[in-house]
This record gives sequence, C-alpha cells and structure tokens, in this order.
Amino acid sequence: MKATETETTEVLDGNITQAQLNQWKYKHKKVVKLTINDDDDTTLFAYFKKPDMSIRAAVLQASKMDEFKALEVLFKNCYLGGDGKIEQEDDLRLNITTAFSDHIQPKPVKIEVL
Repeated sequence: MKATETETTEVLDGNITQAQLNQWKYKHKKVVKLTINDDDDTTLFAYFKKPDMSIRAAVLQASKMDEFKALEVLFKNCYLGGDGKIEQEDDLRLNITTAFSDHIQPKPVKIEVL
C-alpha cells in the first residue's frame, strides 16, 4: 500500500498562496503589497503590479475627465489580488488605490546643466 502525502498550501496575507505570489513575481517582476485596516480594525492586504506605459496613459486620459475614474482604471488594471473586502467596499478600494497611486508617482530627478 502506497502512503499518500498531504500537500499543504501556505496561505499568505490577503488569502493568497505562496505559489500565486511567485507566479505574479515571475510575470510582473515586481509586486507591491499594501496594507489597510477596515472599520472593524481588521488588517486587509492587496497586491498590485506596477503599471506599464499603456496603463499610465489610460489613467492619465481618465484623470482628465474624472479623478475617481482614473483611480478605478488604475485599480482594474494593476490589482492582482488580496482580501475580497477591498474589491467590495468602495472606501477601502479608493483608499488603497490612492496609496498605490502615490507610491508609483515619478521619483525626483536631479538636473544639472553643464
């Protein structure tokens, strides 16, 4: 009789698996993890990929009409996964996407004229 091994799946913050995180890192190179507390002081997690130029262009175009729409475009195109409550509650989604947007803003550049 052959013994069967039980395979355990390691669940990380935001109810994702280590395998899922590894896949995201392989596909997107960098994954950003954000943490937020809801009204019940429960800690929730969301994972985002950094936007490419086409996503940035879509966000910029949407921001000309409506800043909330721009954040929604950013969320829909960069959110990889995490706690489902973030997707369901507008205020959580808005807060976490705003924080992500702040994180991906261009970095200061030093300019020197010679």
